[in-house]
Amino acid sequence: MRYVREEYQEGEPHEGTLLTFFFDIPYFPPCGVFPPFHLLNQFLASGGSPGGMGPGATWEPFSITEPEYANLKDALKSATLEQIKPHARYAWFLPIFDPSLDHIELYRAWILAVGQKHRDRWRKDLSDFHASRRML
Repeated sequence: MRYVREEYQEGEPHEGTLLTFFFDIPYFPPCGVFPPFHLLNQFLASGGSPGGMGPGATWEPFSITEPEYANLKDALKSATLEQIKPHARYAWFLPIFDPSLDHIELYRAWILAVGQKHRDRWRKDLSDFHASRRML
């Protein structure tokens, strides 16, 4: 997998696995909830974003197959942050899956539904994470 880690200066191409790639995208997954197959492919087709006021990630638009998604999902469920951290910038949390939202057809609508359902939990997780880092 080849993509660009967009930083405050010109980003350089970076190579990683599909697994670590998702931990190099700022603000992904929304509220820590990994998208279902059909919505992940909508997101991958976007090619990412260079960021703006902060870092981003860009890639050539692509899609994955259902068997690749199943393998990715298994890898996400069995991975540890210690395995991912050396290879990606944002390996702070492992994602969760919420099949109750899988019926949503459009990625943007799914993001809104994820925010409504998971925002409070996500904010608490972030607050706890930052508090634990201050104690180190």
